[in-house]
Amino acid sequence: MKLDIKEAIRFAASRYDYAYACQLAEQGGSSVQSELVRLLAALAERRELNIHSMMQLELEIAGPVPANFQLFCHEDEADEQLANYLYDLEAKLRNEQLIDFIRAVSPAIYRIFMRLIRLEIPDIDRYIHNAREASYDRWKFEQMRGSAYPVLQTFRSESTVSSSSLTELICQLDLSESVKEGARELRELEKSVRNPLAHLIKPFDEAELHRTTGFSSQHFMDLLVELAQETGIVYQREPFYFDRANAVIESLL
Repeated sequence: MKLDIKEAIRFAASRYDYAYACQLAEQGGSSVQSELVRLLAALAERRELNIHSMMQLELEIAGPVPANFQLFCHEDEADEQLANYLYDLEAKLRNEQLIDFIRAVSPAIYRIFMRLIRLEIPDIDRYIHNAREASYDRWKFEQMRGSAYPVLQTFRSESTVSSSSLTELICQLDLSESVKEGARELRELEKSVRNPLAHLIKPFDEAELHRTTGFSSQHFMDLLVELAQETGIVYQREPFYFDRANAVIESLL
């Protein structure tokens, strides 16, 4: 492999830009190991949040990839999807893309909160009207009143299923106080940064985030990971998933 292509792939991977790294590898032709191209293609799918495609690709590259690196850590696709949201958020932070991080955090919060609720109410989806992305999902309050769950029988909140109403429900469940406090804090962080970003008229950096919320982006990330782990998500902080992947890439260059 030509040195310039090798260095370009290495740099793209250091920025977790696997789509570009894959393009470069494909341009390298026969000088690039096919295992490397397949690995970069799988990681590119992961960065695009295409977990289903990535998990199918795993069957092709499982052999050549060193045993100390797992392409995915969950058999269940929904579990791996949430873990991948967290990988993507952490990659944004490590690339100092703070605004992109803040703007992408709400879907992860929603999924984590729903998983926390399912720990106590496995069939919570029965009590939610799925708007199928046409608008906000809504609570089926009438059906909730007749449910077998006392907490749902008396639950009062806004009609939309949002991180705000999910937080209210979490705080009424039989979950640990640390989980409830984490959910409240995460909701407050989300709410406190929404308006500054919606009316962005000056740079929003780490200093501005701290001024606005009193916390760092890393604290935000820590809360997300801790609550996700409470629901059974496997997430190793160090070494970071994509850094482990980059070590495999390096071995194949």
